[in-house]
Amino acid sequence: MAMEHENESGTEHNRKAKPSGKPARSFSRHLAFRLSLVIMAAFLVSGSISYLIHVRLFTDEVSKQFAKANEQAASRLDLQIRDIYRISNFVVFHPYVQGVLKRSAAVVNREAFMKIYDQNELEKLLMQVKFDENKLYTMYLFDTEDNGFYFTTSNTAPTLLRSDIYDEVKTRLESTMGNLIWFPAQILEQGSDQLRNVYVAARYMKDLTQVKYGIMVMLFEESLFSEDLNELARDEKANVFLYDRLDRLVYTDMKDGETVPDPSKIETDMTETAGGISYVYVKSQSKQVDYTLISRVSLDELKSRSSIIFQANIAIGLLGAAVASVLVMLTGNRLLRPLRQLVTAMRRMRAGNFDTRIGIRTNDELGFISESFNDMARNIKSLIQEVYERQLNEREAELTALQAQLNPHFLHNTLDTIYWKTYLQEDKETAKLVVSLSDMLRYALEPVDKHTTLREEMTQTRNYLMIQSSRFGEGLHAMIHADEDILEEPVPRLILQPLAENAFVHGFADKTDGKTLMIRAVRIQLNGKDAIRIEVKDNGKGMAEDEIKTLMAQAMRTSGQAVPSKTADGKRRVPIGLRSVVRRIKLLYGEPYGVTIESKTGGGTCIRVTLPCEGD
Repeated sequence: MAMEHENESGTEHNRKAKPSGKPARSFSRHLAFRLSLVIMAAFLVSGSISYLIHVRLFTDEVSKQFAKANEQAASRLDLQIRDIYRISNFVVFHPYVQGVLKRSAAVVNREAFMKIYDQNELEKLLMQVKFDENKLYTMYLFDTEDNGFYFTTSNTAPTLLRSDIYDEVKTRLESTMGNLIWFPAQILEQGSDQLRNVYVAARYMKDLTQVKYGIMVMLFEESLFSEDLNELARDEKANVFLYDRLDRLVYTDMKDGETVPDPSKIETDMTETAGGISYVYVKSQSKQVDYTLISRVSLDELKSRSSIIFQANIAIGLLGAAVASVLVMLTGNRLLRPLRQLVTAMRRMRAGNFDTRIGIRTNDELGFISESFNDMARNIKSLIQEVYERQLNEREAELTALQAQLNPHFLHNTLDTIYWKTYLQEDKETAKLVVSLSDMLRYALEPVDKHTTLREEMTQTRNYLMIQSSRFGEGLHAMIHADEDILEEPVPRLILQPLAENAFVHGFADKTDGKTLMIRAVRIQLNGKDAIRIEVKDNGKGMAEDEIKTLMAQAMRTSGQAVPSKTADGKRRVPIGLRSVVRRIKLLYGEPYGVTIESKTGGGTCIRVTLPCEGD
């Protein structure tokens, strides 16, 4: 686009001015900074979402795989415990075993020979158990008098069962009907001072008639559970827990003293933090022996690996922000040169040089702004000239208005003189009319924006009605009333008389006699507040609904819009007085106050004015 110059002085000023680079450089820095923030925020949000999705997907997958492995381990454990039940049933229901224990309990002070004989026979009978369950370490059979028989699968002599372990067995068996109970224990091997970790399994021994004849206690190697269950806890931050039907811990790979979870509060796929570590739990129920297997695995390592995605997004965001900042700084001077010129021109305008113009070298948005600036400068200069001329005209009009104010005062004084002459001539009716007209003139000379009281408004309206009564005589019946408690309420000046005048000018235009006009002012409640309701009602010719809408629309036009007295089709326009009342109330008070009109053709008109009470 070619360069545009308004005049020589503007061109010369544009050549000499040196544009300041500070605003443009500041804008470049701000642009680079904000662009960097946007890029960083985008990558931060993207990284966070990717990280959360990745963690969620992997958590679900780990939970599924872990749950599957837990179910498989529970199934293997179920089979193993059922084998132990089978072995124990073989011993419990064997007739010879029942006979030995019942004889042992029935005979007091049995001979040692007989006891040794029974022990040897039992060992021969139970030798098959050694081949069926290689994890069985020692078996104890006690009669009802706590006399014991022993069987061991090891080559060493059987270890005597400690009394505390036996007492624990009897305590736990009290709540069972023949089921196996389990708990971990430590025993001291015969001929050794080292403790051995074992698992104790015990049950009541009952015959086919459900008569208890003894107690079976079995000690199993620690590997009975650990071989299968520790496969679930190969990860260093994974653990496994086995509980019996009463939620008592049977096995765990955790060290003594560490807190174990409450099985009643654990659900499959549940995530919980323990010891500052986030775990996902899986839970399986044994279908046959009523045991609960719970395992958990730490999510910390998974989250640590997933955080690489988040860190990569942040690194890419930082790199992108750095590259964007460099590019903005490198290209900023060239791209923002028109902006610097615009800032310089605006400073000249602010200093009062309205002949400033900008040379337009581009056809883009900045070129459009420059062209708009030039148009604005021309318009401002033109407006300043217009305002200056208007001020001169207004001053002249003000002087004329001051001179014109002498005429109403002269008229008021003249009416006062006429009043005294008619009064002295004892023409009191005419004197009253002159007084009414004089009061109305005095009242009208007050500034319209100065508030008055409802009492004064009613008084001036009575003056107007008195003048009209002298004109129409018996053909006019007027009534005016206001509640006593609202007479001193402040109201805008000249709101009633224009409404009464509207009835005479338009409502009674075609009516020769029987004219009725009622003006009433009362206190009402509006939206919970006190308000004043003024009704001006006549029995004139009325208006149609569309005519009312047209009148109200015209009344709300701005003061600068002309409102002719007739429309193109000859219908009347809104009277100036009514228009003034509507607009002043609207401007002074707003909703819900204002003017409403109810009317119908041939049925008269009712104009309602709603005003706020003082203090509302």
